Amino acid sequence: MERLQEVASATRDLLAHSGVSRWEIFSKASFTRETEVGTEVPVQIVHAEESGVAVRTVRQGRCGFAATSGLGAAASRCAVEGALSREVASPFDPLPPPHLLGVNANGSRGVLPPQGWATHAVEELARAVTESSQGTVQLLRVVVQEGTFSWLLATAEGFVATHSGSSASLLAELVVAEEQHGIWREWVHVPKPEALAPAAVASLMCNRLMLTRSPLGAEHGLKDVLLHGEVVAHLLAALAPLLVATPARPDRLPGLVNRDGQLAAPCLGLVDDRTDASAPVTGPCDGEGLPSRRTLLVEQGVPRHRLASYRDAVICDEAPRGGAVRLSYRDYPTSGLACLRVLSDDGLSPGQILDRTDRALYLLRPLSPVSVDLEGDSYRVIASGVWLANGAIRGWHPVVELSGRLGHLLRRVDAVGTDGRWYQTSCGCVHAPSILVRRQPVVG
Repeated sequence: MERLQEVASATRDLLAHSGVSRWEIFSKASFTRETEVGTEVPVQIVHAEESGVAVRTVRQGRCGFAATSGLGAAASRCAVEGALSREVASPFDPLPPPHLLGVNANGSRGVLPPQGWATHAVEELARAVTESSQGTVQLLRVVVQEGTFSWLLATAEGFVATHSGSSASLLAELVVAEEQHGIWREWVHVPKPEALAPAAVASLMCNRLMLTRSPLGAEHGLKDVLLHGEVVAHLLAALAPLLVATPARPDRLPGLVNRDGQLAAPCLGLVDDRTDASAPVTGPCDGEGLPSRRTLLVEQGVPRHRLASYRDAVICDEAPRGGAVRLSYRDYPTSGLACLRVLSDDGLSPGQILDRTDRALYLLRPLSPVSVDLEGDSYRVIASGVWLANGAIRGWHPVVELSGRLGHLLRRVDAVGTDGRWYQTSCGCVHAPSILVRRQPVVG
């Protein structure tokens, strides 16, 4: 943080003599450690560091942006000169006005675990997998990703926000011993490495994999479908354009709601919660300095608000709610989801959801990206799953396709579970539980 403050001070001095009326400085430094532990390969550790500074400027109706790696005096000079040399005409000031800026209480979180923690954690996890599966499942390889970061955001008006934190996750590869079902992969967010519970993680990973040992079975037609949280997360990531206001894309939301204004069933609600300390991405403010907040996106199936950066909010006539994301100093602040979460306060337990199913398909995981056609109101999901009868497994379906009207899928959600957890998607991390959908077209 001291180095970030020094580069910000040097950049501020250069901007003070540049004739710029308004400016923004964003500097960031991060360190990541990736540890690969396998049963047949030696431990491999890869370190990576990144640091740099970015500048946004406004003067006489023109705006500039540039980013430079490093935190020395040369980086400050290059960032300022780059922003001034790349100015373009703008009909409005894209920097948020000072009265919108602020921070919420979301302090620094955690530190990088000591080197050696990852290897020890994998050893404990391997033992827990063997115990949880009674020797049926073998842990082949685990990649542990650990990172720590600090950033500083400052403006010409004197606003300054800082944040330091850390994150950890693991990607595990498992296989059923002496069977040719292929490798099963599980990604797990680890909010507190020191509190990692190997037995709970092992049970979480083995439960789905063991379902693949069921005899093969196939059906087709209109079926009730139970979507695992991972499938739900990737489906919601595909719907991200509906939840974000961006001027570059046509607004497809009006064409997907019904005459009652419903996008989805009343049991489905969505929020972007940037105040959740357990989320993979946290901070006291968004990528432009607006205070972190919990934004209600969909309430009881009805769209309420959309996320937008300040610039996109002005263009799309949206109220600025702190919807900017900025994962690297190289990025210009853009509109995006940070911590999308399915509301499950009134959800059902997994057992209660199973009690609602008679004959249903339980989709375990997507086999390819979930695709949606927002203009044509259609979706397509290719996944693997098992067939259920009164809550009991009666057949493994390695490849199955769901496709149909997107609006019908969302408005036929019958139940939302309480078994949510974080998943990595193409639109950031999504916290999703299992959901039950009635009568969807299934092709075996």
